[in-house]
Amino acid sequence: MLGTKYNGMVKITNTTGGITTTSLKKSSWFTLGVALCGFLCVALHANPLRSKESVVINVKNIGATGDGRVHLVREWIDQGRFLSMRDLQRACPVIQSADWSVDEAAFELAKAQLPLEGGTIYFPEGRYVAAHRSWTVMKDNVRLLGDGADRSVLLTQSGIDDALVLSPYRHIGWLQKASEQFPLLADSGGRGADGVRLLVAAWNAEFRPGDLVFIRDGACRFDQDYGEFNEIAGVDAKGSLRFKFPFSRNYTLDRINWSGILAESFVVPKLNHSVIVTTVVGEGNFQPRKGDAITVNGQLFEVTESEKASLHLQNPGRGNNLPGTMIPAGARIALSRAIIKVTQSTRNFRAEKLQFVGQRKVLNLSNSYNMDFIDCRFLRQPAANRDPKGGLTIDGDGGRFARFTRCTLQADPPWAMQFARSFGGVTFDACTFFDANVAFTEFNFDCAVTNCVFDFHGPSPAAVIIMGKSGGDFRILDNRIKAENVAVVFDSQSDIQSQKHRGEGDFVLRGNTITTTGKTQVFHFNSDLSITLSNNQVNGR
Repeated sequence: MLGTKYNGMVKITNTTGGITTTSLKKSSWFTLGVALCGFLCVALHANPLRSKESVVINVKNIGATGDGRVHLVREWIDQGRFLSMRDLQRACPVIQSADWSVDEAAFELAKAQLPLEGGTIYFPEGRYVAAHRSWTVMKDNVRLLGDGADRSVLLTQSGIDDALVLSPYRHIGWLQKASEQFPLLADSGGRGADGVRLLVAAWNAEFRPGDLVFIRDGACRFDQDYGEFNEIAGVDAKGSLRFKFPFSRNYTLDRINWSGILAESFVVPKLNHSVIVTTVVGEGNFQPRKGDAITVNGQLFEVTESEKASLHLQNPGRGNNLPGTMIPAGARIALSRAIIKVTQSTRNFRAEKLQFVGQRKVLNLSNSYNMDFIDCRFLRQPAANRDPKGGLTIDGDGGRFARFTRCTLQADPPWAMQFARSFGGVTFDACTFFDANVAFTEFNFDCAVTNCVFDFHGPSPAAVIIMGKSGGDFRILDNRIKAENVAVVFDSQSDIQSQKHRGEGDFVLRGNTITTTGKTQVFHFNSDLSITLSNNQVNGR
């Protein structure tokens, strides 16, 4: 048994059979000396390769009640667990007010106690209530474990929108000022490649193996990013970056998703100087926002002013052609084509045997990377005093690798989810959906729904499974779908409409059994998609 003293409390760590559990208890300063000695011994001899699951922290051991009621942290102070709010804040600086519940405060303390390599936060049977904010992870290598989705339930008070939040929302932590981005050579980034060549070879010194990045090749309307999250596997002195995963799409300059056209030619200004350029106005052309980094004819600029038919562009010097170089009229304008560092994200997250109940959104995994949800239940159930409009069952606004296995998704009333902004690698396997749909939109790729059961009653949302036409490499296999009072079962048209290039890869629907009532349309696809339909049964045929 080891202990670490802080804020009038001692963190007691017990290790039995290779499993470590932790709790907080009051103790004397004598225990502090013993604890620190033991702590230092462990620190000096710790095995850096131990499994992240070897550390298990039980939230009830550090003050959670799990009785379905809101107990504010003031109770901890009254009980002597902490001397004052300031004392509690020293133990967990994120708790800055007394309106936190002890359940969510215990969760925060548990996260703070996890080692860098991560560990498990265990919620024994009970109903845990968050009163201040969503259950918020924002830490790598975290595993949440319960005693079963019907036994360990994480709730929020009615004023909190989301149940479980993994990361800061989209673009937070992205280094995407023009001066921070890393443009690529024009022919670099083809589909299936596992590396790119940077425009300036010396930039490779800015990267390390394990860095998380977003490879961007434009966007739809300067808004929905076209690209993918990936992980740096290595660098070389010639300016090349190697990635952990081969590219799912073609990110060369020829395939950039552009959103505007240059109306008149201009010359590249001096470093940190600006130029006013005119743009084409009309259908299919859009204007970027002030502050955006954009690519014009392969050159990177920062938008310092944006008007209806003109832009003020500053040259950040990120490998651009020499000042005075002519950029011709008709050149395409796009959100930047570059490597963007992602400095804030939750990576390697896992949740098992838990239920999450949300008011507006149940799960927000935007901007997250590599997640597993196993034997969990996600219930969107707004409180009686809340307007049920808005929100989603699941919000995946950018990210990669989210695997759902034997999970249940339910909405009351029926409600939609959305994966968007080039979220890739989403899989639902052996899951059950009650009045909750699946939606892959805005350049999603490499997504699958297999061996799932849908019991869906419309009329909203209008489709059971959306495979947006902007995406690709979708696999819908061996599912059983019952659809009542809904417009469409499989839909590709409920998606963004102004992209210049869609994702790459086939749409495969095979072995699905569909039962419909009323005037439900089963397949609603764009004619130019590559779709494979085989062995699907509709109403017994």
